[in-house]
Amino acid sequence: GLVDEVVSMHVGVCGPSQRSTRLEQSRCFAKEFLLRHGLPTAPGRTFTDLATAEKYLAAQPLPVVIKADQLEGGDGIFDDRYAALEALRQFFIGSEGVVIEAFLPGVRVAFSALTDGTTSLPLLPLRLYDRLDASEGSVRAPGMGAHTSVSTYATKLTEYMQTRLMQPLVAALAQDGLPYWGFLGMDCIITERGPFITALRCSLHDMEAQVVLPRLRDDLVPLVQAAIARRLDRVQPIDWLNEATVGLTLVAQGYPHHAAYGGPITGLGDLDEGVLVFHHQTTNPAGLRYTPAVKRGPGLLQTLVMGSGVGHGTGGISTTGGHVLTVVARGASLAETRSRALANANRIHFNGRTFREDVGVKEFT
Repeated sequence: GLVDEVVSMHVGVCGPSQRSTRLEQSRCFAKEFLLRHGLPTAPGRTFTDLATAEKYLAAQPLPVVIKADQLEGGDGIFDDRYAALEALRQFFIGSEGVVIEAFLPGVRVAFSALTDGTTSLPLLPLRLYDRLDASEGSVRAPGMGAHTSVSTYATKLTEYMQTRLMQPLVAALAQDGLPYWGFLGMDCIITERGPFITALRCSLHDMEAQVVLPRLRDDLVPLVQAAIARRLDRVQPIDWLNEATVGLTLVAQGYPHHAAYGGPITGLGDLDEGVLVFHHQTTNPAGLRYTPAVKRGPGLLQTLVMGSGVGHGTGGISTTGGHVLTVVARGASLAETRSRALANANRIHFNGRTFREDVGVKEFT
């Protein structure tokens, strides 16, 4: 409700109204919204009654996806009927409803845009890696990695998702009277019939800012100001660096269930120039200073993000959880960028450090 309060005082803010945030906070609301407006999403229904949901579930082919209405309520993919029924009953505890939908095999992609409620300025699609490893049936582990690409396919995918998904989504928000200023995102599965929306977001996805914003040539601030002033229709398309990005998340052994932490992190001072490190679960009791290199560039974001590096030693930084760091590299091609990301990730060490080496092996297939 903070956005509504600020707007009522005639102060500009980059963020959706409280009513609009239901798109992210309530899976049932989002599913009904997608179905009502004919946006591509997995076949399925929402339920507020357990008995009706059980009957529907019994008639669905396996595997099936079940989601509690609230994000913290849980979700899962089930290929066993008994396990699916048990999960359904658990999801109804303390939840206002559930979503039952068909399982869609395919690559998971995130895509966002900056919108003023009428016009949308597309960002870049990224492939997400949210399993602990590449094996089939691997443990779900959010934020293991992501990448963007500079291929012709990536360009066409951006155009397709913008015209077929994002623009209709923004129009649907306006039709339903849901005010929106800021970043609007969607999680999708790339199927043989094209991208299908699996979730809507009111912010950038975990890993999205890390691999998308480093490719931004433009200054981010004027773009945000244009969204607040509802003048995105006067803004030129975003200028992106013609470079791929690969983000590798370094996690401690045992993530996402449990992980030992508190050990020192070494090697942060040995990274190549231009390689970024994003800290997720670290602490710095010694007060390590970061010295952004002042580079003459197109805007504030480039100076702060692209020039940031480690200075004055690396002692004192230690882990505070299992999801520790993300190393992001840029390069002319996806293969070259992946190699650079791997080389730099291998220079960083802490107890139980592990990461997915397959991030960026394949593009969006």
